[in-house]
Amino acid sequence: MLAKSSSQPDSSYRVKFVINDGILSVQCSCPAGTYGQLCKHKTSFLEGDCNILYDISQQQLLNDIVATINASPLKNEYSRFINRKTEIEKIQRKLKEELKEIKKDLAMKLQNGIKI
Repeated sequence: MLAKSSSQPDSSYRVKFVINDGILSVQCSCPAGTYGQLCKHKTSFLEGDCNILYDISQQQLLNDIVATINASPLKNEYSRFINRKTEIEKIQRKLKEELKEIKKDLAMKLQNGIKI
């Protein structure tokens, strides 16, 4: 299947879903995908997001792939990933706010002076 490139609208990346001997693998030709990383193209297709399709005529193929995924253990693996990712992002936001506050506190102390 072909996925849109967000940085180059006239370009696409090839996302391959391969089932071999009962093993499902997913590869993408984008820079992240070529290094075996989880890219937005793979995740968008796993979620059934047809907005990332470069060729909308492949929508039925995407629907078929999503149906296969939903009937496989990959659905649970992906759900666990999304849940944990959401938890981590919440913690990151909290830590970012905490860092902002301690920076603000130190800046105020430096501005007003600290007794030595």
